[in-house]
Amino acid sequence: MPENNIWLSGRSITRRAFLKGSVGALLVVAAAGSVGAVLAACTKATADFEVTSSTDFNHSHKVKILGVDVDKPPVEKTITSDGPTHQHAITLTKADFEALKKGQQVTKVSTNTGTTPHGHTFVITVPAATEGY
Repeated sequence: MPENNIWLSGRSITRRAFLKGSVGALLVVAAAGSVGAVLAACTKATADFEVTSSTDFNHSHKVKILGVDVDKPPVEKTITSDGPTHQHAITLTKADFEALKKGQQVTKVSTNTGTTPHGHTFVITVPAATEGY
């Protein structure tokens, strides 16, 4: 059976050579796509972490930031601090969580509470050991 030639970029190649080359190129593209999907699936989730506030009125407070909120930010979230006699609250927005995911620092001032109303400042960054990669 005679070979049918195909003209490609001014050169003649056999139909068989063209098809072999096309299949090889298709396999390379498929493999590259699969590697990308595997790498995307290997992203490590951000672990939960605690942040300690500034010391005001001779004490400080802690808030727990959930890693899932950093990885998949809610529209807004209010987090209440610890404290044996009173607590404070901070509100993080979706933009705040997205900034944390990018490794940026977010500063929040808490609500004013306590027998002597006062607030605390929380400077929040995701610790290096808990960042997803």
